[in-house]
Amino acid sequence: MQLITQSTYAQELFNNQVVTLGQPATDKQVSAAVLKSVNDLVNGATHIPTGGDLPATTTSNPANTAPATVQNLYAAQAATSTSIVLLGESHVNQPDHQRAEDYLAAMNATPPTLSPNLVVFERGLPYDAPHHIPVVRESNLTTARSNGGFVDFGMELSRTQRSRVVAGYLALCIGSGNQQDINRILLFYGANHDDIYTYVDYFARHTAAYYVLKETRNFFNIRSHA
Repeated sequence: MQLITQSTYAQELFNNQVVTLGQPATDKQVSAAVLKSVNDLVNGATHIPTGGDLPATTTSNPANTAPATVQNLYAAQAATSTSIVLLGESHVNQPDHQRAEDYLAAMNATPPTLSPNLVVFERGLPYDAPHHIPVVRESNLTTARSNGGFVDFGMELSRTQRSRVVAGYLALCIGSGNQQDINRILLFYGANHDDIYTYVDYFARHTAAYYVLKETRNFFNIRSHA
């Protein structure tokens, strides 16, 4: 996995007309922009696997799933594999909020008891970034230069369209760099954004990152308490 700069991806989306400012975006428009942006930006892939595509393993797990369970999943991963864990939440649910804080504490422990190598936050979430782990914030993926200033075009996207933008970025990063890496991605996202899993595979399949589908992929959905 190679982390493509968030602002580079956002600007590429905007240049590829992911939205027309002042008008509602269409799903077709957003998907077309994401597909072109992934193709334009995928970079430096090495050790590309061959052979047939592998199905992703998707599991639905209870709301009280502990950080240790996720760490066990990470520890069991072989090379050339990706795990995407979505810590689904309702943004007004206190047990969900406390669980998120517990996960962050596990990442910040000395030594850490939870060790993703990428954390992604949905826009508007109040949590502090974990120490020493790369962080992606959704708003960074939707803020681009326009007419001498900046515009957050994510404000014009629907929930599912925002899922597509995030999934495209994940497919781009997973498909870039050494394909024998072990990718451990943790999403702090609303429970209804579990469509990100579907879109990751879609944007990989239909772009130059197609070989991601030949790699082991584990999508681990943790439900909200709500």
